[in-house]
Amino acid sequence: MYSIVETAKANNLNVFQYLYTVLLYMPDYKNEPAGIEKLLPWSNFIKERCSRLIDVENQTPEHHEPLPI
Repeated sequence: MYSIVETAKANNLNVFQYLYTVLLYMPDYKNEPAGIEKLLPWSNFIKERCSRLIDVENQTPEHHEPLPI
């Protein structure tokens, strides 16, 4: 866990948002390598979503957009 947090910090991400996003999307893409690559801290998808504030009340498992694979 410490390694994940420090890697997020090294990539200038909001750590809370990064962990929230990874935990939100991981169950849907855990067996898809392309999906996992999109969840790495240096991916463009993660940089877009975790470098700014997101509305966590609307980003729920029921209402999140699919990963752009």
